Amino acid sequence: MKKYISIFAIIISATFITGCNHYLEEEVETFIEEEVVFTTEEGLESAINGLYQSYADPGYHGSSIHTFIAPLSGKFFSNQGASADATSLNTLPNNTWLTRMWPQMYTTVNVANIIIANIEESNLPNKDRALGEAYFLRGATYFDLVRYFGGVPLKLLPASIDNLNTPRSSKEEVYDAIISDFENAKLMLPNTGEALFQRPVKLAANMFLAKVYMTLASETNNMEMWQAAYDEAIQVYGQYSLVPTFAELYNPLNENTVESIFEIQYATNGAVRNSDIIRSYTLKQFYEYPTFGRIRPNKEVYDQHLNQYPGDPRIDATFIFNSYTKVNGQNINIYPIQINGNDGYTGLKKYLDPDFNGSTTSRNMLKLRYADLLLMLAEIENELNGPGNAYQYVNEVLARARTQADGTQAAEPADWSGTAQDEFRSRILRERQYELLGENHEWFDTRRRGYEYFLEEVIETHNNFPNLGNKDFTYPVSVKNMLLPIPSTELSNNTEISQADQNPGY
Repeated sequence: MKKYISIFAIIISATFITGCNHYLEEEVETFIEEEVVFTTEEGLESAINGLYQSYADPGYHGSSIHTFIAPLSGKFFSNQGASADATSLNTLPNNTWLTRMWPQMYTTVNVANIIIANIEESNLPNKDRALGEAYFLRGATYFDLVRYFGGVPLKLLPASIDNLNTPRSSKEEVYDAIISDFENAKLMLPNTGEALFQRPVKLAANMFLAKVYMTLASETNNMEMWQAAYDEAIQVYGQYSLVPTFAELYNPLNENTVESIFEIQYATNGAVRNSDIIRSYTLKQFYEYPTFGRIRPNKEVYDQHLNQYPGDPRIDATFIFNSYTKVNGQNINIYPIQINGNDGYTGLKKYLDPDFNGSTTSRNMLKLRYADLLLMLAEIENELNGPGNAYQYVNEVLARARTQADGTQAAEPADWSGTAQDEFRSRILRERQYELLGENHEWFDTRRRGYEYFLEEVIETHNNFPNLGNKDFTYPVSVKNMLLPIPSTELSNNTEISQADQNPGY
């Protein structure tokens, strides 16, 4: 006889069975037989909601990729002691955020596996959409895993006592599974206008596939991969639009806009913590609610933007700089006025939330948006055919960037023209930083062009910056930082993985 579980228990079981039990914070009070969950439309919808909850969890998008991955990208500083190894780019396999993120990512994979296994033969009216969403989120999670860790254990069936221990698959095998998942999602997700509000449509799967192929093409300069990336990205082109001004994107009242392709939804939910994004980025005592202000853009990141595009309206919309006033009226000088100490950095402005209650937030996280797609198309077109037809895409982003709140146009950033292919390649990657800073692209964009690019763009740029303060680290010159270490908990708990399988340098 099968164990009786609620959908929340499915998630908890998945967490436990993938080797992490510190999320077991709530008791399951209502039990529903698993077959019942997956034999009604309502039950299936509850399961899908549980999958999104797992994807948005503090162990994954709700905290870890900000408090851990953002500093590790080399573009942010963290004043948290538990992240000192990550912030200095000397990550240890037992880092507290690493040992939370890995199991939560596999929890998400396993919830998707449970849904897929239980409804593949179903006749429920919402079966195809649910399957599409499960494939979509599983593919998205494995796409994160393979870029962070390289080859990882590939789990495509619900976790059981028989498959708990799984060896690392090759990177190529993981990418094959990712592509398959997104292809399935494209077939099963609804078209634009047919989906439930706030849920992904086919075009979101196209965009993720474009990112997959662009990542693979960046590593090898394989023209077939660049073409595959273009073929997917061009399906999305013209199907969305940019909001009128850059600053509007980050107004808490403007979510799920015409620019949003896939957005992680959060809602205030009593006292249950749903996200640490707001308190991680928001400067201390900026509002009355308690925040940490731990994650701050590196000094050179602010200076790069200011020096290239003085007067760019995105600077004011992205950074808090010079000074700010605490809720108690005290004025605090920060970068570039202050260089040393924890206040010797600017703040990131994109995640402010006046309604944050100290525990939960209703501020969403943009995972895919149309400006990202336009910059991708610019980069892809440049690789395939040179910059001639690529300007149109990046210049659309720049035209919006120049637009100020009153509708007038700033002088910067000016449209691009007359660049050589190599110059365009370098500039488009920096343009992604200016447009997308803090949106979980930094790690990927600094590494997908290879170690030499990472060394020049991150390590040397930071270490040679003239205004480093007494809190800044000198980054090590080490190829190991192209990947994260496999967590020590996984090496201890998975009998099919040993220290010999650890990533180089760890």
